[in-house]
Amino acid sequence: MRKIGNLSVIVLLTLLMCLAAGCGSGEKETVSETKMITITDSSERSVEVPCPPERIVVCNSDVAEMICALGSAESIVGASDATMTDPIMKPKLEGAEDVGKSFTPSVEKIVSLKPDIVFGYASFLKQDSVDQLEQMGTPIVLLDCYKPETMSKDIETLGKILGKEKQAGEYIAVYDKYQKLIEERTKILSSEEKPLVYLEGYTDYTVASGDSGGAQVLAIAGGENIASDISDSSSKVSAEWVLSKNPQVVIKAAASSIPSGYGEPEDAMKEKRSEIMSRPSWGKIDAVKSDKVYLLSSDIYVGPRMVVGMAYFAKWLHPELFEDVDPEAIHREFLQKFHNIEPKGVWIYP
Repeated sequence: MRKIGNLSVIVLLTLLMCLAAGCGSGEKETVSETKMITITDSSERSVEVPCPPERIVVCNSDVAEMICALGSAESIVGASDATMTDPIMKPKLEGAEDVGKSFTPSVEKIVSLKPDIVFGYASFLKQDSVDQLEQMGTPIVLLDCYKPETMSKDIETLGKILGKEKQAGEYIAVYDKYQKLIEERTKILSSEEKPLVYLEGYTDYTVASGDSGGAQVLAIAGGENIASDISDSSSKVSAEWVLSKNPQVVIKAAASSIPSGYGEPEDAMKEKRSEIMSRPSWGKIDAVKSDKVYLLSSDIYVGPRMVVGMAYFAKWLHPELFEDVDPEAIHREFLQKFHNIEPKGVWIYP
């Protein structure tokens, strides 16, 4: 009887342990680890999402960079082609699959990955893609993470979703420190003290205008945008129009067609600068005459590290005002602290 009694106790204890571990249901119990929360995304949509999500598909490379910076890269099961080929993020995304273009991803591919959350651009993800993704019943969160005016809020929201509020707070603290430093110095400038700037986007003669991330960066850095009267965020202009505006500074954002950034040499940016300065009749422009034509990588133009580009803008436009600011050191801080890598490559030219 004593042996039977002991055996009963052992069986009872084993049963209790299994139930506590969730094995009584045949599935791992995650209620204590994952909960549902409601957030407001960049489109002012209220979305109920799992916190933290275990299977993430991210169509926004800027959000993808922030997910990596906050330490949740292992949860990404699918990402846009731009994210999958990014030299900083690629090593962290082993096992993740390509879901296509950021603005028009493959809904079929996303569905096949069985995500419990999907991230996309609020400003650019096509509405039909949003509609299809919502129909599949998986939460879709539209976050930008590329505009100065909403960057801190977007990071805070992302940190809440990932259960990484502490890490998000640390990133925001570094980001805000430098943006506020620049804002404090440029807000006292009069219009006459702000040089006229032609800020060219990723394709030739596409100007950053309206409420675009690039236009916001330029304004904070103390530049007068020659396209300030254009309401669209990105508009095609003519060579004659640029000549008529006669900018004092030209800044070109370098995308994939002009290789730059981590691990890249300066060759492509150098060649593009020569081409810009040799455009027909551009020798008449003040910026070309004074050799104030600059290129910078899309990595620091807009996105989670755009405050680095903002610092370069400020230093190019107001060198005397930002003599003590070292944009390269700011960039090194971001890469070392949040990505655990050393900066190597070319992000600006010259």
